Amino acid sequence: MKFYNREKEIKILSQKITSNNFEFIYLLGKRRVGKTELITHLNNNILQKDFYYIFVEKSDLKVFLQKQEKYIYEKTGLKYNFETIEDFLDFFFLQSDLNLLVIDEFQNFNNVDKSIFSIFQKKIDQYQNKSNKKIIVLGSLQSLMIKIFENSKEPLYKRATFNLFIKEFDLDTQVEILKDIFGKNYNHQILLDIYSIFGGIAYYLKSIYRENYDKYELNQILKDLFFDEFALFKNEGKEILIEEFGMKYKRFFAIIEAISVGKNKRNEIMDQVGLGTGEIDLYLKELIDIYDIIEVDYPFLESKKNISKYKIKDNFIEFWFKYIYSNKDKFELGLYDLVLENVLKDFEKYKGFKFEKLVKDFLILENKKGNLDFTFTKIGTWLDRKNNEIDIIYTDEKENIVFLECKLNENRINQSEINQLKNNVSLFLNKNQKFLDKNIKIGFAIFDIKNIVKFDYI
Repeated sequence: MKFYNREKEIKILSQKITSNNFEFIYLLGKRRVGKTELITHLNNNILQKDFYYIFVEKSDLKVFLQKQEKYIYEKTGLKYNFETIEDFLDFFFLQSDLNLLVIDEFQNFNNVDKSIFSIFQKKIDQYQNKSNKKIIVLGSLQSLMIKIFENSKEPLYKRATFNLFIKEFDLDTQVEILKDIFGKNYNHQILLDIYSIFGGIAYYLKSIYRENYDKYELNQILKDLFFDEFALFKNEGKEILIEEFGMKYKRFFAIIEAISVGKNKRNEIMDQVGLGTGEIDLYLKELIDIYDIIEVDYPFLESKKNISKYKIKDNFIEFWFKYIYSNKDKFELGLYDLVLENVLKDFEKYKGFKFEKLVKDFLILENKKGNLDFTFTKIGTWLDRKNNEIDIIYTDEKENIVFLECKLNENRINQSEINQLKNNVSLFLNKNQKFLDKNIKIGFAIFDIKNIVKFDYI
């Protein structure tokens, strides 16, 4: 499968790697997003230089150093004896052949020997002003990587010269990938299905490619990847999050599962998982601020916690918890076909919720391209205490504001739906009267098989 997108990331990293300065760069991004693939592509196809790549396993320090001795001998034919991590870093800074050191799963040094981070600090301070070497470190445990580099009490705080967050593929790239996978059989219905399940995570899209499907069949993809005894992603959510959460994973899993099945208000989550006020606030804060798994959705331009909603940010995590983790008892009984049958019955409804997120992603992308009537600076949803809701509102905070209801099927838009949307907009404007004299557009964002989204204004 070819390499996709990442032009901006490649450009800035190429500049950093070819500069005459010392660089200590850390790349952050969720598991499976494509960090290692980015660095490999950068080296092999752009820079075309040899680099020293280390994958940090959770082994003891002696085993780690022995592996580096062997690796260096294989690359250079020279034998070295590293007694300490300090010996190894001195070798890297003083030898002339390899200028780029890439360390994957850097946070695993925390399991090897926590003092290693202090040694990195010492060597960076020692060599940074007299060396043009480059070190790039990658990590997928976001909470630990952020702590290592952004906690003022940690030795590597402010030692990085640059950091880069690797995001999911945008919608344009997802379309490009799916067209390459399904060829002439592709249409935007496939995008909506796959987006609802996987989002724009590189590894998951590549997994569909590796299955080598002749045609698109949603039930077969779901069966192969989730609903079979040997399905590739049957345990994926557990595998990528247990290490991140540590000993508290059961509490976190219960909260995420509750949100995935529609319990998205604070009191609903509390009732579902059986936690008190203090505990639930602590866990929710960690899931938002530390682990970046969920987000709190306040009413547009407001911050009233009592009418906020909690949402899972990652499409794959939401799908896995809603349909796999919540059915773990049935999975243990081997009832994969039964669960899949129920999922397929519910999936159209589920896509309706995911379509709202897709529309938001679509608008943000079009906004960046300058393809909208105006450039918006705020986008969000609105909800009041009586559950009157507007799916999407966006505004330039000057002259223009747009209100949208998201619909998969325009045939289901009737006069009652139109009247309800107009009523909800009136309720919003009564509370936010500064918009009354602005250019107001009200309408529906509708899934379109040709253009992904089309807009019908009333």
